[in-house]
Amino acid sequence: MKSVFYNTDVLDAEKKLMEKFKIPSVLLMENAGANSAKIIWDFFISEKCSRIVILAGKGNNAGDGFVAARCLLNYSLNQDDFAPICLFMCYPTDTLKGDALTNYNIAKELFKSDYYEITSDSERLNNILDSENEKILFVDAVFGIGFSGELDNYIKNIFADITQYSNKKFVIALDTPSGLNSWSSSEGCLKADVTISMGVWKLNTMFYEGRNVSGEIKLVDIGLPCEKFDEFNLKSIYQFEQEDTCFEEAVRDKNSHKYNNGKLFILAGSEGFSGAAYLSAQSALRTGSGAVILGIPESLNPSMEAKTTEVITLPLKSEKYLTNDSFDIVTKKIEWCDAVLLGPGIGRESVTMSFIRSVIKKFNNNFVIDADGIFAFKDNLDLLKKEKCSIILTPHTGEFANLLGITTDELKQDFINIAKKFASDYNVVLVLKNSPTIITDGNIVFINSTGRENLATIGSGDVLSGIISSLVSQMNDVPLINIASSGVFLHGYCGDKLYAMNGCSGTIAGDLIQLIPSSKNEILKSYNI
Repeated sequence: MKSVFYNTDVLDAEKKLMEKFKIPSVLLMENAGANSAKIIWDFFISEKCSRIVILAGKGNNAGDGFVAARCLLNYSLNQDDFAPICLFMCYPTDTLKGDALTNYNIAKELFKSDYYEITSDSERLNNILDSENEKILFVDAVFGIGFSGELDNYIKNIFADITQYSNKKFVIALDTPSGLNSWSSSEGCLKADVTISMGVWKLNTMFYEGRNVSGEIKLVDIGLPCEKFDEFNLKSIYQFEQEDTCFEEAVRDKNSHKYNNGKLFILAGSEGFSGAAYLSAQSALRTGSGAVILGIPESLNPSMEAKTTEVITLPLKSEKYLTNDSFDIVTKKIEWCDAVLLGPGIGRESVTMSFIRSVIKKFNNNFVIDADGIFAFKDNLDLLKKEKCSIILTPHTGEFANLLGITTDELKQDFINIAKKFASDYNVVLVLKNSPTIITDGNIVFINSTGRENLATIGSGDVLSGIISSLVSQMNDVPLINIASSGVFLHGYCGDKLYAMNGCSGTIAGDLIQLIPSSKNEILKSYNI
């Protein structure tokens, strides 16, 4: 896992690390700019660009740009591919100071050629933009993560002029698109195709509007190993990666049988929503549960028995939806199983909501509560709080906002802190389905590193709840946050494979289920198991 920081926190962490290891700031700037230049040059070649324009501001972000310019000049002079390079100064050079000024002066001495220029002339920039048959690679080194407030009109106009040339440009931002000081607002920013993040991941580039304008994120070494930042990651926010998954804990013993490989009981489905029950049960089996029993309203049983050959169906006394009428038989199955999944497709009838609350109130099993099951606890949140953390909630942002009685927009403004506080207050693991999804137990926050927009399809969440609950049924001594995070990673990993095959749309939830076993096996092989 790798540390993730708010913009303001990472500056403080860098300062403390420089003091601790006696590293001069100019050396970090050199590393940041030089390693960024390698990435920029690779994209210059792969995108078949004909010119590089570096937009430089007046602070340390500009200093990174000056170092990158010098290194790019070296690439251009010493390799077969030639790149005219323009350093466009967005502000007067007398505003430069410190490390940025040092590196500007070096670049100024080197940029003495008809093909390597430094200019602040807007007309010159417009002439470059108007050049025919040119694809220009722009490097946004105007403002870094220390920026606050709003972009001034001059910079906004420059960015707007560049944006007009959508088919003739490729944009790489250094550390963050200039002007992005919140993930919820990107007004005036120059949308990047790639953002080169210095040292560690930055939250503003990972969510909502920030993610939209940041493009693909590349992490570069600045001379401070990522793990050194962990000491100063006081908010305990981390990117959850393949090496952090715990699937080795679910590897079957050679002498095992179906009932000690995870017994899962699912309560799901209502009239018109049998698909949710089917998807969650099938995904649970494919994830490895040895036995899955699916409790459904009896009216759904004939069709469900026909569809789910390997899942055991349990018809419950109800025509259309789940009620307390079957509490006795449900009790026996909950006492039998290793984990319980509640909610996929159950609807929001008051009697069903009462039934779900009764189950949670009586039993202390490991529960995964999804979809409409979550709605049952609106205005009844205290029922979720158990002495031992034994509940995983898997809402999307709309469901979570509804549970809290706030708007989705209010949630998005501070969703990480809100999610973390909720998980802490009610002693649960919260899987907040998002883009990307976050997982928290109130102490630590994991940001999932897999998953694309093709997962935004009906039934995808039911597959996820089946995966997570299956893993819970198979792992007895693993913290629920590790299990939930591994399930989210696997779900997104399957989605990424489908994205590579089919693009951003066309994925259906059932496609994910078919990829679960092979994907899980690929991850296990990476452990050398």
